[in-house]
Order: sequence, then structure tokens, then C-alpha cells
Amino acid sequence: HPGTQVKFHNWWNAPQVLARVQATDPNASHASWMENFPWTRLDGVQMPDEEKAAIDLNYMRLLDPKALREYLGEGNFGGRFQRPDADMHAIWDVAVSETRALLEGGWAR
Repeated sequence: HPGTQVKFHNWWNAPQVLARVQATDPNASHASWMENFPWTRLDGVQMPDEEKAAIDLNYMRLLDPKALREYLGEGNFGGRFQRPDADMHAIWDVAVSETRALLEGGWAR
């Protein structure tokens, strides 16, 4: 399809969303609370009530798959496992607003 273009958008690290996440918890990362929305949770699963220290990304990149799995454990790269629903809705509201603005013409060509 000549002339076809694809624009990729990671809503979770878009500028306004990332700023809101960082203002809520600067240690938030992959598989932490910032990906644990009320509508993505599994019934009956209790999240740990603790904050995981940030992983060392440089060290992580040196590991083979087995060692990486052992290092990451459950997969959380750092941060609490869950936050109050109000925090999650506030982030989602920013994400929807920022994404809609891009879709409605704010995307640089």
C-alpha cells in the first residue's frame, strides 16, 4: 500500500500520562500499579502490599532468559503492585484526553 504510514503511540509513556504517573509515584514501572487498572484485575487475586525497588536495567540487559526470569520474579520492574482506584482513574483520564487530542489532529505529520 504505497503511501501508507503508521503512527505508534504508547499511551503509558506519553508526556502528560508519564508526568501524572511520576507525580503519583516516581518508582512506577512495568508490571507495577500503573498497569493495574480496576478493569484489568483478576477476581480473587490479592496483590502484595509493598513497594518493589526499581530493577537495574543495565544489569537486566546482560542476563540470559533464565537468569532474567529469576531476577525479575513476578515481572514488576519497580513500584507498588496496586494503588487506589482513584489514582488509576486519574491516570486513565489523562491518557484518554492526551490520546484523543493526538487522534483529532494534534499528531505532527
